[in-house]
Amino acid sequence: MDDKNIMADGGENGREDFAELLRERARILSEVPAQEESGEKISALSFVLNGELYGVELKYLAETRQSTPLRRLPSAPPHLAGLMNLRGELVPVVDLGPIVGLGQRETAQTLAAVLVLSLQGSKLALAVDQAQDILTFPARELQPPPLSLEPERALFIRGEYLFDRRLLSLLDVEKIVADPRIAGPGREGPESF
Repeated sequence: MDDKNIMADGGENGREDFAELLRERARILSEVPAQEESGEKISALSFVLNGELYGVELKYLAETRQSTPLRRLPSAPPHLAGLMNLRGELVPVVDLGPIVGLGQRETAQTLAAVLVLSLQGSKLALAVDQAQDILTFPARELQPPPLSLEPERALFIRGEYLFDRRLLSLLDVEKIVADPRIAGPGREGPESF
């Protein structure tokens, strides 16, 4: 629109409205956007295991399932709860208790909740008591595991995050998957499970 059309259509009032519109646009464009928090963010699903709060990063989480039937394996190691059928694919289900130092627990035929992890194309499921919330927080707020934590347990904890007056232990999925108890003797990484 040019000044001649403004004058013809609205006279002086049209010119003032147009000038006001331009001033408003200039003001909006000159505003400095609010400073966003910079740095890496971590998104994780929190879950309960033996009454303690843990988390797993969403980048490893393929899906969650509830009331999942479990097929037990005879003579399986203590950390292997069994196998689950995931749309025709047999996926090993791990009881994290023996791995993170919480001890083995009796596993039911139907698991309350399962977190299916995917890492480099392979799948692994974790038997948990209850999946909870998705949390996103700055990576700088993740604290190292306390020195008082047993070394075997601290090895699999990436860090601790405090929210709602509860402490969440963020699991290090890559270390869990690389553990010989999961990967098998002489193997490392997710391609072996």
